[in-house]
Amino acid sequence: MAHKSDADKLQEAQQLKRKELQFQEGKLKELQSELGKLNAKIGNNEKLSIDDTKYISELGWLAALSVTIAAIASGL
Repeated sequence: MAHKSDADKLQEAQQLKRKELQFQEGKLKELQSELGKLNAKIGNNEKLSIDDTKYISELGWLAALSVTIAAIASGL
């Protein structure tokens, strides 16, 4: 069985990272769309649904968690 060279391993890792980044980009576009809808509702003084409020609260919790993770990572 032939072993992969370091260059092949690096190329595979880069390809996997590109796929992961493309997936994340798609998720970010979905998030941006949802936030745009919520922003339009707020701008039009529309009443937010319970689901809208829940979504906003979950985003706040995730934002706080991401800051915590970033702080821990920078300390390592």
